[in-house]
Amino acid sequence: MNRLKLFIVFLLAATSVAAQQKTYFVSPSGNDAADGLSVNTAWKTLDKINSIEFQPGDKILLESGKAWYGQLKLKGSGADGQPVIISSYGGEKRPIINIGRAEGAGILIDNQSWWHVENMEVTSYAAPELGIGRQGIVITASEEGKDFSNFVVRNCYVHDIWGQMGGNSEYSGYYSCGILVRVKALRNRFADPSYTPPTMNNVLIEGNRIERFDKCGIITWGPKNNVVVRKNYMDNLGGDGIFVNGPYRGLIEYNEIHRSCMRSGYLDLPGGDTWWPHTAACWIQNTEETIMQFNEVYDTGREPKNGDGFSYDFDFNCKRCIAQYNYSKNNHGFMLLMYNIFENVIRYNISENDRTHLIQMQGSLTKDRNVFYNNVFYIDYGTADLDFFRGSKENSIDDLGAYFYNNIFYATGQGRFRTVYTDGDPMVRFFDEVSKPNLPAGSIFRHNCYFGPWKNGLPDDPEALLADPMFSAPGTGGEGLCTLGGYQLMTGSPCVNTGIYIPFNGGRDFYGNVVKDGHPDFGAFEFLGSGAFANVAEEAARDKDAADASSVAWTKWMFPGELYVDNPKIVSIRLGEALEDGITGFVTFENTKSAKPIKADISKLKDRSIIDLKVNSDKETLMGSRVRVSIRKGKFAEEWVISFAERPARRR
Repeated sequence: MNRLKLFIVFLLAATSVAAQQKTYFVSPSGNDAADGLSVNTAWKTLDKINSIEFQPGDKILLESGKAWYGQLKLKGSGADGQPVIISSYGGEKRPIINIGRAEGAGILIDNQSWWHVENMEVTSYAAPELGIGRQGIVITASEEGKDFSNFVVRNCYVHDIWGQMGGNSEYSGYYSCGILVRVKALRNRFADPSYTPPTMNNVLIEGNRIERFDKCGIITWGPKNNVVVRKNYMDNLGGDGIFVNGPYRGLIEYNEIHRSCMRSGYLDLPGGDTWWPHTAACWIQNTEETIMQFNEVYDTGREPKNGDGFSYDFDFNCKRCIAQYNYSKNNHGFMLLMYNIFENVIRYNISENDRTHLIQMQGSLTKDRNVFYNNVFYIDYGTADLDFFRGSKENSIDDLGAYFYNNIFYATGQGRFRTVYTDGDPMVRFFDEVSKPNLPAGSIFRHNCYFGPWKNGLPDDPEALLADPMFSAPGTGGEGLCTLGGYQLMTGSPCVNTGIYIPFNGGRDFYGNVVKDGHPDFGAFEFLGSGAFANVAEEAARDKDAADASSVAWTKWMFPGELYVDNPKIVSIRLGEALEDGITGFVTFENTKSAKPIKADISKLKDRSIIDLKVNSDKETLMGSRVRVSIRKGKFAEEWVISFAERPARRR
C-alpha cells in the first residue's frame, strides 16, 4: 500500500511538471488576446512575447517565413533538462526579426539561464547612423554574484545589419555583434574586493550564418567553462570574425570565415577616433587550454589603419592553447602572438598565400615556450614576413620570438619570405637588423625545411633542410579542408622520416594519419610508414623531461605577480591552481630590515594552493620587502621574486 502511495505521489508530481511546460505559437495573423497555445489561437506581436515571463520547458514558436518588426527581449529561465526554447513552426524558412533603425539587439536575453535560440533570422537593412549600434542575438549577465548558464544559439541567420563601427557604447565597438554572449562586470573587483561579478558557463554557438554585418561576427566575452563555437559561417564583416575571451578549455572548431575585417581601419569612418581598429578573423584572449581547430579563413581585409588582418591570433594572456588543423588562404597574415602568453602550440596548419606579415611575434616569447611545429607555409606572390616585433627599445631582444620546428616554408619564384625585426609603432614598422636577437643559432629556428627565395638570407637554423619537399600539387588549395591534398609529400621526399622529435605531438597530422613515435616528417602530412627510427627508451626520457620542464614553467604562472598587504603579520600567497605532485622548493620572505629570512617548504604544504608566512612585520616594511620563490621538478628549476604592492583603493 505504501509503495502504491509513493508511486501515485511521484506520478502526480511528474504530471504537474509536465503541465507547467507550455508551447506558445506566434503568427502575424494571430491575436494577442488569445492564449497562444495552438496554431489557431496564436499570439500576434513581439510585445506580447516580451510581456511574458516564461517557465522551464516552455517553447515559443514563430511562424516560418513570416516577419516581425521590432525587438525581442525575453524573460524567464529554464532549468536543468528543461530549457526555454524559441524557434519556428510550419516550414523550413526561419521567422524574421527586423529591427529596422532601432538600437540594440534583435533578440536579447538578459540575466536569465537555460535558453535555446534556434532557427531564427535577424536583420535590419537600415543604413548606418553615427551613435547607433545594432546587434543580432545577444545574451548578457550583469547581476552581481549570480551564476548564469546553459545557452544554445543554433541554426540562426543574422545579416544586413549596419551599425556603427566605432564608438564605445553598450551596442557599438566590440559589442556590435551578430551573436554576442557577454558577462558585464559593473565594477573592478581588484579595485573593489567586495564586488563579486556574475559568472556564466555552458555556451554553445553552432551552425549559424552571419553575413554583411558591422562590426563583429561572434563574440563570447567572459563565459568561463564549456564554451563551444562550432560550424558557423561568416562573410563580409566589418570587423572581427570570432573573438573568444575568458574561457577555460574553450573549443573553436569547423568555422568558416570569409572577408572579415573589411571596414576596420578606414580613416574617414564616423566615430573612427573612438575605437580600436586592429581586427582579426579568429582570435582568443585571457584563456587557458582553449583549442582552435579545423577552421577555415579566407580573404581577410586590412585597411590602412588596421594593423592586424591575421587569420588567427593568440592574444594577451593565452596559456597552453592549441591552434591545429586550420586552413588560411589569401589573408594578410596567418598568426599573431601577443604579450604574456605561455606554452601555446601552433601545429599541423596550412597557410596558402597569406601575405604581408605572415607571423608576427610581439613581446618576450621564447622563454615562455610557445612553439610552431609541423606547419606548411606556401607563398606564390609578394613577400611574407616573419616579424619579431619588439614594440619599444626598452623591451629585451635577447629572448624575443617563438620556437620553430619541422615546418615547411615554400616559396615560388614569384613569392618570397623574409625574417624581420621591428621596433616602434606597428603602423610604421622598421625592419631593423640591429634589433635582431642576440641569440645562438638554433634558439628560435631549428630543423625546418626551406624552399625558394628568402630575402635577407635564411633564419639562423643550424639544421635547415634546403630542398624541394616534393608536395604532390602545391598552391592548388581551394575552399574547404578537403581541397588541400596537394600538400601531401610524395615518395622520395627528403622531408619523410627526417623531422626532429616532438613530444606530445597530438597523435595525428592534418589529414588524420597517425604521427608515430620517433622521427616524424616535416610539414602537416605524415607519410605512411614514418617513425621507423624510433628509440622507445630515448623517447620516454625526452617525454619526461618535456613534462617536467612544462610543469615547472606552469607552476610559475600559478603564483601572483605581486602581493597585496592585508595583515602585515601574515603573508598569504593564494595560487591560481594547486601545485601538482612532484613540485618541490621554497618560498622565502626577505625583509630588507632583517638579516633573517623566513622560509616555507612547499613540499610540506597540506593545502598546495595556499602558502602562509608568519612575518612579524609592519605595512611600511613590507613595501620594501620581497618574496623569493624557488621551485624544482626533476632536473628543471625556476627562481623569481614577487614584490609587494598597496591594495588599490576601494571604489564606492
